[in-house]
Amino acid sequence: MLLHQIVFFILLIATIQCEEHLHANGPFGKSHVSAKISSPFNCNRSMGISPRSLQKMSVPITDLQVSSIRYSNNEKIYVSWTPLSSICKDDFIGVYFLETSIEAGACDYVDFEFVTQGENNSTWLMINLRRQLQFRYYSRNENCSGSYIFVAKSPIVAPCNYNEPIQVHLAFGDRNDQMYISYVTNSNKIIPKCRYGFDPSLLNFQVNGNTTTYKASDMCEEKANLTGPKTFIDPGYMHTILLEDLRPSTTYYYRVGSDEHG
Repeated sequence: MLLHQIVFFILLIATIQCEEHLHANGPFGKSHVSAKISSPFNCNRSMGISPRSLQKMSVPITDLQVSSIRYSNNEKIYVSWTPLSSICKDDFIGVYFLETSIEAGACDYVDFEFVTQGENNSTWLMINLRRQLQFRYYSRNENCSGSYIFVAKSPIVAPCNYNEPIQVHLAFGDRNDQMYISYVTNSNKIIPKCRYGFDPSLLNFQVNGNTTTYKASDMCEEKANLTGPKTFIDPGYMHTILLEDLRPSTTYYYRVGSDEHG
């Protein structure tokens, strides 16, 4: 069975109402709405762990717990920890690429959330970036005026399926009987396909499509052409399929992806 859940559309000559965007501001569902607190304060200070800074730490090293170490796109992971007796106003938990240095990469998060006094858990709406991730807790030493120090980390979390079809979208074609279907996976090894029909149990039509991608070197602006967790992230492979000769005012069910690669 193909891996993407069956969905359907009704072909009408009308405006398609889009889904509400799930990732408000931050890519992992974190809303950063304060103009005064747009990121961890003074995150460009000198940071890191050294024997000297470890001696000054007033917080214990512990572990972050996660509700699951495997996830699918748009699933939630719950992160929990033992609250610290005293925290800084800019303590935060970030989600990081596994290869990002713990000692020197406090500010190289993909997304973050501040920790408030007494708080012991947070919820993260996961997005499949096709790589291993880790949650990490950072605080400040020297009575909250010094550099960031590492407090805790979670187990490694990873996608259930690195080739999971995500970002499935519909768009009108040039003609009234056309509809484009697009989605993203981690693979370009096979030709993308869409099976569709009038019954979800009988998808007896199939159309193949095209695949493309782009690299940091294809971008124009400086930040966009630098690879990193807050600049350019590998977008995966974008697949586009054109359905034609569709009947108006008709419900179609469709499925995208493949057994081999998602």
